[in-house]
Amino acid sequence: MFTGASAACVTVGATLQRAELHFHLLPGVDDGPADLAEAVELARLAVADGTSLVTVTPHVRDLLRRGILREVPARVEVVAAALGRAGVPLELRTGAELAHDDVEHLSDAELDAIAQGPSGARWVLLEAPLFGPEAGAFLATTAEVRARGFGTLIGHPERCPDLMRDPGALAAERRAGAWLQVNGSSLTGLHGAAAYKWGVELLRGGGRAVVIGSDAHRPTRPPVMSAAVAALVEVGVPRALAESFAGAAPRALLRHGIAAPHGARAA
Repeated sequence: MFTGASAACVTVGATLQRAELHFHLLPGVDDGPADLAEAVELARLAVADGTSLVTVTPHVRDLLRRGILREVPARVEVVAAALGRAGVPLELRTGAELAHDDVEHLSDAELDAIAQGPSGARWVLLEAPLFGPEAGAFLATTAEVRARGFGTLIGHPERCPDLMRDPGALAAERRAGAWLQVNGSSLTGLHGAAAYKWGVELLRGGGRAVVIGSDAHRPTRPPVMSAAVAALVEVGVPRALAESFAGAAPRALLRHGIAAPHGARAA
């Protein structure tokens, strides 16, 4: 973790210890920050919002299109160095956000390079499709990823109507070992009434979703973890539980991982 930020920011981050598993901080590669200065500004907003650790998750499709997938760790180091110079106390991890149609283009070694968690329990962030009738293809891909030896964290399922209208599909994913991540921006209403309703239902539904991520992209689409926690408290979720979705749960996934199903081959 880097030092030198204002006392207010350090106090917030140290007290809450929130962690982000879905965050577009890498500049100039996707629809995240346009440049390094904007990335530093976005990181400052994350710290002010109570976050002290971010997994950097650029879109794999854009990395492949630009031919820079292998450059991600070095690019994350550039951002980390800039945060250190600017006195922004934010720890960074290297990751990426997979779409279901990215997976066929990646080797097991490339998947492992963007995965999180310890050996034997590595997992990847796989985004639920936002548009079109692609839920079937998505579910086939989650099964393929697990067969290749990786656990799956499904990003923003509440924004995928095809999945949410088929509760059996998500139930099957959970039985197969998948974990679910709800966007904080869904809980604040950014993505409409249906995504808000489904996000709340997932987080109140007995463990079906256990992680909130802001899916922040730019200072104009900033982190909203505090607002998301407040939205859950407003509908009756105990504050300690709501905070665990933003802190203890994501940190546990980074520390302990998601075990691949029995019989899946190791990466």
